Amino acid sequence: MRFLLNENNKMEKELSRNDLEQLIAELFKTQSICVIATSFNDIPRASTVEFFPIGMTLYILTEGGKKIANIINNPNISVAIHAPFSGWNNVRGIQITGIAEIGGKGSRVFREGLEAYRNRRRLKVATLPDFMNVIKVIPHKIEYIDTMLGNQGFKVRHIIEY
Repeated sequence: MRFLLNENNKMEKELSRNDLEQLIAELFKTQSICVIATSFNDIPRASTVEFFPIGMTLYILTEGGKKIANIINNPNISVAIHAPFSGWNNVRGIQITGIAEIGGKGSRVFREGLEAYRNRRRLKVATLPDFMNVIKVIPHKIEYIDTMLGNQGFKVRHIIEY
């Protein structure tokens, strides 16, 4: 565990990478909706979708739409996930910056997404319609914010870079 000085010269503890990844995985388990932001020709688009995690990687099942066209033209994405807001003393959320891959039926990405879907839904067998695509979100940076950590002497914002 490391101690750092914040902007007010107060000592704050920093979570270990393992502890931070456990907190992120815990938030993934309790939340199933995210907003994925894509863009094309400097026009941003934010889409609310369900996600299915495996480790720190997210999978999004989709029938298509502008987000797919945007990712084909620009694979750089951002994803936001948050717990319900119940006051400033209990704010928890994640901001992911990364790259998206698209997989159609039969692809490795599609198979991985189907596995993530089965895991979250606790299904032994599952199939998806042929027209479905899977978006794989590969994080380059995950920012985790948890104001409750501040009450325990930890930094409120932690960052993992891959």
